[in-house]
Amino acid sequence: FVRMVCSLGGPRDVLAARFAGLTRARVVVELAAPRGGVIAAMDTRAIGLAVVDLGGGRRRASDEVDVSVGLSDVRPLGSLVAAGEPLLKVHAASRDAAAAAGERLGRAITIAARAPRRVSPLIERVAGG
Repeated sequence: FVRMVCSLGGPRDVLAARFAGLTRARVVVELAAPRGGVIAAMDTRAIGLAVVDLGGGRRRASDEVDVSVGLSDVRPLGSLVAAGEPLLKVHAASRDAAAAAGERLGRAITIAARAPRRVSPLIERVAGG
């Protein structure tokens, strides 16, 4: 993890300093749940692209990465949420960037009235003989 942070321009002592060396985003906003229910699905590709749009990822190898932007406090799948409760925090360089990310992230998170039926990852059990 430390090697990754350093290669992206972050401090070598990121863990020892408890993230003190990282620059902080100018804007931090919470994305509120539009309604109550259960976090039933997340479009992880759309979430990742929202972080790239914030500047926290690269489209090309030559792109710079802004280590101050991204997401934090992301509620996991299956979480019960009330309307207005935070789903996550957006760390952005500007209010406009935070608003654009919030719109995209809002479409990427599905809140259902109840938890979806769990489907077993096991397709078939084969008995040895």
